[in-house]
Amino acid sequence: MMRKLFLIGVSVTFLFALSSVARADAVSVISSNFNGTSIGAGSTVWFNSHMKVSGLSSNRVTTVNITNVSVSLGGQIYTVPDATVLFSPTAAVASTSFDSVSNRWVTIVPISQAGADPFMTGLGLLVTAGIPGGMNPVIMQATFSSDADISIDWQWSASVYTDFSADYNDLGVLSVDGGGQSGTPENFERFVTGGARGGGGSNFTGSNSATGHVQLTGNPVPEPTTMLLLGTGMAGLALRARKRRKAKINEQA
Repeated sequence: MMRKLFLIGVSVTFLFALSSVARADAVSVISSNFNGTSIGAGSTVWFNSHMKVSGLSSNRVTTVNITNVSVSLGGQIYTVPDATVLFSPTAAVASTSFDSVSNRWVTIVPISQAGADPFMTGLGLLVTAGIPGGMNPVIMQATFSSDADISIDWQWSASVYTDFSADYNDLGVLSVDGGGQSGTPENFERFVTGGARGGGGSNFTGSNSATGHVQLTGNPVPEPTTMLLLGTGMAGLALRARKRRKAKINEQA
């Protein structure tokens, strides 16, 4: 009996802990196309994406994770780095950096700029054999999750550069709209050219795709006191079962 109660307790505790860290994920797919300009070998296609977020808390940091990101182009699937976007009530300015160890973009955004198209993730795809104009479809897919109940609208775009850097921290990616479109690699603007979804000139990110929408539900972690009460309750049941078993043995003796 004691063993049975212990196993039940372990199972309940495990399920409770599992639900405490669960997050509602949402997969979103956006299909678009490239313009009629062919892309020469040696160029780089800069795939970039941005979002608008509503429902943020005004007094705590809200985390949005973007994972399992990919681009499908010409029958090939390319993996795009994951991303974490932190919406902070205390951040003074927006910033974007790339963590090469985890292969992840990290962007910090003041809550006041949540609607300024914060940068999500980007991929510099080196073109080795040329891409014909009019490629269709070109598809970006991503999985979104958060620790809060929020609504996200997102888009992707793509532009072409004759020179680019494999070190994403060299790009100087613009974090939010303002003085330029978020996702602009400011340190390489002079190398932009026509192709993908851009026409060159001052179009550093390319035209936006259609809009994808996701609604996320974050699951708060239970308070420590809740877990403590649960553990104490199960321990009490086990102790009671042990006493009953001992009493039964004494009666039989």
